[in-house]
Amino acid sequence: MADSSILGPFSMNIRCVIQLSLVHVGVSLTVVPITGTLNRIMIADMGMPAVLVGTLVALPYLLSPLQVFVGNWTDRHPVWGLHRSPWILAGGLMASFGSYMAAHAAYLLDENFWPGLIASTAIFTLWGVGVNVASVSYLSLASELTETARKGWRTATVGTMWTAMILSTIFASILLSRALADDASVTGLYTALGGVWLVATLLVLVGSAGIEVAAEPARVVRNTADNPVAALRALSGNATARRFFVYLLLVLIGIRAQDVLLEPFAADALNLSVSATTRLEAIWGVGVFVTLVGGLGLVYRFGKRANANAGAGITMLAFAAIMVAGALHNAPFFYAAVFFLGLGSGLMTVSNLSFMLDMTIPQSVGLYMGAWGVANFLAQSLGTIGGALFRDLAYLLTGDAVLGYMAVFAIEIAGLGVAMLLFRTISIEQFQREAEVELADVLALAGD
Repeated sequence: MADSSILGPFSMNIRCVIQLSLVHVGVSLTVVPITGTLNRIMIADMGMPAVLVGTLVALPYLLSPLQVFVGNWTDRHPVWGLHRSPWILAGGLMASFGSYMAAHAAYLLDENFWPGLIASTAIFTLWGVGVNVASVSYLSLASELTETARKGWRTATVGTMWTAMILSTIFASILLSRALADDASVTGLYTALGGVWLVATLLVLVGSAGIEVAAEPARVVRNTADNPVAALRALSGNATARRFFVYLLLVLIGIRAQDVLLEPFAADALNLSVSATTRLEAIWGVGVFVTLVGGLGLVYRFGKRANANAGAGITMLAFAAIMVAGALHNAPFFYAAVFFLGLGSGLMTVSNLSFMLDMTIPQSVGLYMGAWGVANFLAQSLGTIGGALFRDLAYLLTGDAVLGYMAVFAIEIAGLGVAMLLFRTISIEQFQREAEVELADVLALAGD
């Protein structure tokens, strides 16, 4: 059962789900301009090496170990009696501002390399730190608030949060596409991204307001290891947690490594415009939305594990179809493949996130959510940088950039296949038993 001293008198209800969804939407919107528009402009239009752009996009994710420390810290040290919401607010505002300034840094990089590289590194890092801090905080809060809720609230909460995020991504992509179709100039891009900044900021402010009630200081029970090294020891000593960490790496690389490459692939293989490639996020999002909504019923009926595996299979077929569409230079077939990529990704998302929220113990929610957040962002960085590097190497060797993209898609297919095999060895019950024993041992040693 969740510790009431952490949750305070706030119980799970509709308002809580709505506010968590608003925060998740606000933080997620900051990603849309970077991986849906800016990446294509930097690679296909500015002619920057994909590995440079991929490294900049992945640079914030390299800071993902911060999630373990932030999660562990907030488990133990409230701010004004609040464990999560101050960090949700601070991280969300950092993410929205950093996302807007990324476009300015990109154009500076194109005009004046070294000052632009310094500015880009700082801005992308600011964005990434914000996403890390906000993500571990609102996911920890979601796990805590659903711990004592009636059966089904956890899956419903996850489904609602991600459905709201996908719908907002669809609308944001469509609006960005239309705005850039009317004015694709530098000023037009700044104006469009300024709108995203404003909306994301408002959603974070509203979503974090009053979502968490302060616990009385005297009632705060500190069960998590205070020493970060001890906390990491408790995490690494759990064999099931280690396997789940690797599983998340493989799954997330498999479905997200294409983030920085899909739009440039469409430009290079199919000669699509900036406006057309920006719409890809919406097409993908519609597919995700369909399976997020339908996936809730499927999870209830068939279970999280079966649906996660089904989603992986659909995603693998979608990547194969994308490769065929590129080889045939067939844009309609490509659009259909992107839609099915969204279907598979949505089914995996609702299943794996529900599973992830179960992979915690009440004493250390922030610690374990931080670890799963590290897996998420580490996968993003490995996939983004590795995929971009493969694309550039293949282009240098063959003179055909399209082959590089296809090599990355093939690697994603292989990674998802391995993940499906590994998933069979992971049990929530076994993880929780091991986690409680390991944490007790670490705290006993620390007490000595």
